[in-house]
Formats: sequence, structure tokens, C-alpha cells
Amino acid sequence: MSDPIETQEGRWSMNRRALLRGGSLAFAGVAAAALIGCGSDDEKSSGSASSTAPAGTGTAAASNVDQAPGLPYPFNFKEPNKTAKDGGTMTVGVSWDVSTFDQAKSAAGGTITVPNIVADRLIGFKSGVNYDRLKLELKPELATSWERSPDGLIYTFKIRPNVKWQNVAPVNGRAFVAADAAYAYERYRKEGVHTAIWSDVDKIEATDASTLKITMKKPLVDFLNNLAGRYQTIFPKESVDDGSIEKKPIGTGPMIFQDAKAQQQVTLTKNPDYWQGKVHLDGWVFKIMPDIAARTAAFRAGQLDYGYGLAAKLSEAQNIEKSMTGLQMQITGGESGGYGFGMNVSNPKFKDERVRRAIALAQDHQTSLQLIYEGLGVALPDQYWTFVFDTQPDFKTGGLGQWTKASGDPAQAKQLLEAAGAANLTIDATYYTYAGYDATRPEVLTDQFRRAGITLNAKKVEYTEFNSQWVGAKLAEATTSGWGAPGFDADNYFYNQLYSTSPGNRHQIKDPQIDQWAEQQRVELDPAKRKDLHKKIWDRVWTDQMYRIPQAGGYAFELYQPWLRGFRTGGPRGTSGYFYDWGEQVIDMWLDK
Repeated sequence: MSDPIETQEGRWSMNRRALLRGGSLAFAGVAAAALIGCGSDDEKSSGSASSTAPAGTGTAAASNVDQAPGLPYPFNFKEPNKTAKDGGTMTVGVSWDVSTFDQAKSAAGGTITVPNIVADRLIGFKSGVNYDRLKLELKPELATSWERSPDGLIYTFKIRPNVKWQNVAPVNGRAFVAADAAYAYERYRKEGVHTAIWSDVDKIEATDASTLKITMKKPLVDFLNNLAGRYQTIFPKESVDDGSIEKKPIGTGPMIFQDAKAQQQVTLTKNPDYWQGKVHLDGWVFKIMPDIAARTAAFRAGQLDYGYGLAAKLSEAQNIEKSMTGLQMQITGGESGGYGFGMNVSNPKFKDERVRRAIALAQDHQTSLQLIYEGLGVALPDQYWTFVFDTQPDFKTGGLGQWTKASGDPAQAKQLLEAAGAANLTIDATYYTYAGYDATRPEVLTDQFRRAGITLNAKKVEYTEFNSQWVGAKLAEATTSGWGAPGFDADNYFYNQLYSTSPGNRHQIKDPQIDQWAEQQRVELDPAKRKDLHKKIWDRVWTDQMYRIPQAGGYAFELYQPWLRGFRTGGPRGTSGYFYDWGEQVIDMWLDK
């Protein structure tokens, strides 16, 4: 069984690691930034390998050192200019356990982590030591180039020549061709958990061995971002025909699957025929270590090369740093707020906007940051600000509106409630637990609400019950553990999570004006006009009607052994996730020891 928290549609919520962990559980880093506008494809209609520096050259350029003023560690640190050494096995302790490896069947960490190191995608996201944490950029993988027609209805991909499947049965090193990508995409389209990605696709065709054409029913501006994401790796037809896809992932990627033992480990070895070039590492081992104390001890002893989910807050990171020499450390986060209070806004209690605004004013974000995150974090919507703004909005510069205040305003909240006929409002809310730990410290919010005259009755429920309520958009009143559906595309945030009939609309918002703008932004090919639509939606949801309320969220801390080279986690909008996305950086990774 895989980690249950990582099965929630593969979500990547801001600071879930800081909000819920303990006992046998460790969590993801923070969601990093998003596109400005909606992606590199918004700014040009084609992409090619010419924009991407060759990988696997053996020499790492100095990384873009991204300082974090006022924070204890940088957003990125300098990569030494050294020639890569060959050899060694990358060893990572993980919280997930072995599950099916058929990516069409699950988005859980135990399913997709291994295929993402064994297989490639048609296109990918730029990652590694030089990624821009505020901009999501596409890069070529199994496709050398792509082109979108002017009307946005046809995508044409040129398949990279001389790529071979791994030399293992049943593919035995045969050539990779366009029909292979077409088969994998057709299967994703027709069955499994990712069919929504393909709902606006009309046809998928391999017009010849080197050309793949995808025809849309209507323009979908963010379509390429979905193809570049971790959920759409390419697998061979043979492994589906013989059923081996469940237990033995095969791909064109840098590592070849060897063995998987539940509750023990997954073992891989390098692909000597990898199309990108020489893989420096000899192999890879994922050790199944759900207990965080055991992972921390192994990391301190030098038995693990990366600190998987070890530090949720500064004090924990500093404790580990003090016990080690030469530890490489990085902060991630700050591009969205935390997750937390969520309402069923269709409930009569919350239909009056004055009540929702009062709930927003009741929240003391500065106190929440201190009590939950040791003062290190931001108060923002659980939505990437980079879709809308060029610089981060805050209480001083604006962008959060008049109803979100640093320390709240309980007096004004009371006035609004009285005007709405809702004085002495009582809210019944749920929150979930795992291994005895709550998700978002509901007692903090309960105390803040009390000062505004609101009684918050927070009821603990088990994870499966909460998941049924929240993911199923069946929340009766409210929750202090709300989180948004994940995605690499703007459409997910400005349509899926807000459109009245969308399954991702967990707050049950029904606003005709938002529906109109949400539909328009899906098909708007002009990036400036689309960004304007996003700003209108942002303002209505987050600063005027307060259908969703900004939350305090903390930073996360990434820990690397002194000898680990060529690897960074915490890329833009949840890319380069340490529990999913290892494969794209393997070509540049090496052990300096």
C-alpha cells in the first residue's frame, strides 16, 4: 500500500509536509511557482531542442544562486564547477510502499515514482540546478519539437530519432516510434485516473514513424503542460499486452527496473543505451522507510543521499544541520499560501458575502505564521500568484484586498456578521488526522474565530472519511483541512477548481460571472488577454466575494548530502517533486565521493 496522503490525486499542496507529519509519515515540499500567464506555449506556437542545453555533459555549470533575503537559507545554492564522476548508487529513503506500477491506474507515490525514473515523457519541464522557480518552462524529451496550429486545434510533434526502448523483454531494445506515444496516450485517454486530461481531445494519430498529431475538439491553451507532467510517461504496448506493466515498468529512461520488494526496497540499474547520453550513476535504490526517525538517522549516518521529508520547519532543519558537516540546504515555497479553512459556499450559512468577508477578517495570519511555522512563511491564497502578478502580493503592496489583513480585524468582522443577521455564528468544521496528527492545528483558527464572535466546532475525522467529503465536493459546512486539486496548468486553477459543475470545485462555488470568465480563459490564445481574465477571477474569488480565503503557509527545507551533485527539488508549480520527479535530472546527477 502506498502512502495514503500521496494518493490524493497526486496533489501537491503548499506545506502539507509542515502541516501534517509525524510518526510514520513524511511529506512533500512546498509547491513552487507557476507560469506567468499560462506557459511557454502561450508565448510561442512551437518549441524545439534548440532552446535546451545538452544534458549529461559531465560538467555542471554554476547554478543560479537564488538568495532569499531575510530567510535562513537560499532558494537555490551554488553547484560546484566540477567534472562528474562515474559510479555509485543513489540511495533514497521513501515513505511510500510498492504498489501497482501502471500509471493509468493510480497517481500515488508508490505507483508513479518508479515509472518516472524508468520512462520518459514526450515533452517535459525544465528542471535541475538552474531552474527558474517562478517560471514553468517546457523542454523537449522524446519529441524534438512541437507546433500548435494558429487556431489552437492541432498539435504536431516530431519524434526524436534513434531512441530505443530499454533492452529488456518484451521490447528488447526495439526502436521507439510515434505509434508508441500514440498507443500510450490513447490508453490514458480511454481508461484510468487521468482521462480528464484528454477530455477535449478528438484524435491521436501517428501519421508516420516520426510524427505524432493530436487534434483537439476545441482549443485548450494549457494542453502541453499536462503532457509534460509526471502523470503522462510513455510505456510500451507489449507491457500492457502481457500484463507486466503492473509489476515491471519499462521505458526509454535513464534507469532500468530490476526488482521491487514491498516494505523493503526498489532496485534499478543504469540504462547503458540511454538516448540523452552517459548516465553517471551505476544504479538507484529506493529504501522503503516510512518512519521519519529511521530516515533521519540513516541520513545522518550517510546511508541516504537525500533527506526525503526530514525537516518540516526551521528548528528541525537546524537540528539536522548541527549534527552534520557540509550539509547542502535549500528553502522552497512562498508562491502560494497554505491550505486550511474551506467552506461549502452553497450552504445557507455562507451565501451572504458579508459572512464570508467576516470569516476572512477573523483570521490573524501573523499569529498563525508564528504558532504553526515558527514565523517563516507567507499569507496568500492557495493559488499561485505568478499567474496574475509580476511580484509577490502582500499586505503592504496590495493584491490581497480589504478583507485579508495581517492581524485580522475581529471588530469589523462582528459588524459584518450583525449586518448580515448572523451574529454569534456557529460553524461545524471537520479536520482529518493521520497516525494521530491533525492537519492544520484547528485550535489556532478556533481561538481566532472566537474573538470575532464565531464559534468553530472542529470535529476530527479519519482520513478516508475526510477524503470522501472533500474530494467528492460533499462538504456539509466547512473544514480546516481544505486543499486544492493539483495541476501544472492555469486551467486547473481558474476552471477546474471554480467552475460550478466541475468535480474539482470543492468549495461548491456557483457564480455565473466566474463560470463565464473560466470558460473564456480556457480558449483564449492571447496571453495578455488571458492574464487579464485570470486577474478578474482572482479579484472576485479572493479579494471581493471571498469564496476562498487566503491562508498562512510556511516554507519547506530541502537537505542534500555534501556529495550529491546535479540535483534540485522544489521546481515551479510542484515540478521536480522529491517523491515523484527524479527521472528528468538523473542524466546530470552524480556522487562526489
